[in-house]
Amino acid sequence: MANEPVTVFIPREAVNDLTVRLSAWRAGDKEKVEAGQVIAEIETSKAVLELRAPAAGFLRRSLREGSDVPVGSPLCFINQGAEDPVPEIEAETAAPAADGLAARLSRKAAELVKQHAIPLERFVGKGLIREADVLALLGQSPHGPDLAAGVSAKSVTFKRQALPKSKLAEARYLLSGSNSLASSVSVACPTRGLRAAAARHPEWGGSPAAAIVFEAARLLREHPVFNAFHEDGAVNYYDEVNAGFAVDAGQGLKVPVIRDADKKDLGAIAREIQDLLLAYTNGEIGLEAQSGGTFTVTDLSGEGVLCFQPLINQRQSAILGVGAECEGFYRLILAFDHRLSEGRAAARFLRDLRDQLAAYEGGKP
Repeated sequence: MANEPVTVFIPREAVNDLTVRLSAWRAGDKEKVEAGQVIAEIETSKAVLELRAPAAGFLRRSLREGSDVPVGSPLCFINQGAEDPVPEIEAETAAPAADGLAARLSRKAAELVKQHAIPLERFVGKGLIREADVLALLGQSPHGPDLAAGVSAKSVTFKRQALPKSKLAEARYLLSGSNSLASSVSVACPTRGLRAAAARHPEWGGSPAAAIVFEAARLLREHPVFNAFHEDGAVNYYDEVNAGFAVDAGQGLKVPVIRDADKKDLGAIAREIQDLLLAYTNGEIGLEAQSGGTFTVTDLSGEGVLCFQPLINQRQSAILGVGAECEGFYRLILAFDHRLSEGRAAARFLRDLRDQLAAYEGGKP
């Protein structure tokens, strides 16, 4: 009996996004592939990920590169017998949220929309969409800076370089979802107690990151709006606190997740962070390890960055940034979705976090 074709799905558990983009095929249609071989690349809002063949056989594709595909939908089949018939894939690509809008773009407007990867949903409610409409959205004048009378504009030469896939995904991400309505607040947190605690606990790896993740995760029980996400005009509160810990040390940005972080003790979180850092170094952070995050911590204190604006992950409402030490203080930054909360609530969360971390100066833990 002939083997049934194996369906390869966009992994639902791998990403927080509702859709991903098929950025590249790494194997051709009807090409023989081996189990574990990389067959495609997909872009999420935060990273470019590789998908591998679950079985050996002949790859059958139907989606084009650049397609937006809902998570959980079929990507391709792997035919395990050379002569076996392969069913047609019903490509369940993402239905455009702005049907008909593309037809209302002028030629120049369409070029700008494509160049800047602007979601068409941003133009819902408009009639004919002209170049000036797109430039207004981008915050630019259609004519460039005004020139004084009698002053002629000089052309400036430039070199064009294509943006990497990760940057294009980030650009689309910034123009949609929670980051388009994000705000941030920050507080200064004393470092002396955290440094002393890190010296007492070598399992922390010399960094206060474990203490910050530990205290933030516990505080999310009292500030649940920052452990939630916005969808269809409603706030959705997560039942779990799964803390993502952003790592970018030469092998691309990865956000492995510490699950049930609010239920773990500080030692367990410290060990898990060290294990995740080792896995990152060895290139062993896969899709499953990055799935299911409900809140994220990104620590740039080791890069000398004093203050920055972190990007909120899809299906999350907040992200905590940690800046470098300056004159005995760290800078803690909370970027949050303004549709769900406001600056006062964010300030209360940061104040509580600062107070918990400041207590380490008195010998805690």
